[in-house]
Amino acid sequence: MPQKPKSIFQRWWLQFKYFRRSGFYAEVGKSLLKFVLIFGIAFVLLYFAGKYFLDIDKIFGYFVHHVPYWMVISAFFVSESLLSPIPADLFIIWSEEMANPWLMLTLLAILSYVAGIVSYSIGRAVRENRRVNNYFSLKFEKHIKNSKKWGGWLIAAAALTPLPFSMTMVTIGMLHYPARRMLLWSLFRIPRFFLYALVLYKAVNI
Repeated sequence: MPQKPKSIFQRWWLQFKYFRRSGFYAEVGKSLLKFVLIFGIAFVLLYFAGKYFLDIDKIFGYFVHHVPYWMVISAFFVSESLLSPIPADLFIIWSEEMANPWLMLTLLAILSYVAGIVSYSIGRAVRENRRVNNYFSLKFEKHIKNSKKWGGWLIAAAALTPLPFSMTMVTIGMLHYPARRMLLWSLFRIPRFFLYALVLYKAVNI
């Protein structure tokens, strides 16, 4: 007797149980907790430094008005393409000082999406060189395992949360994940900038 096809709810419930069992939610939760802790500590340190030692507004204002936009944007794109050594959130805060912050934020979001494609391409190139591939396979062993388990869902989670987006895209590329699916899942990177800006813009103006 043919098995009755599962409903959408049943499929989603099975997927939910799989993600819970495989540690997907725990991984995302840890990254969010880490982000909140780091942001909280940085906020407190900057608050007391600004109150007792430094004029934070003056320093940040000098940086905003004296460093050319193209240099900041170039640094952002390179960082987003190469394992994100500079947190994207700093650039979101920087964009708040622009004459049209939401326009600048849109540019940053699109560039981050494109940078993800660059990271994916780097991963595919790494795969073609055995020695380099072996090195990265050992270095990113955990991320490769997670990418195999969660696929596109990991791309979406890394795009939206503090999970390392560039590193995820490199490992996805190393696994030769289908490019079309990668392009679709990576679109979650764009709303991430606007969601974080709603919080960070208010936080820096407290």
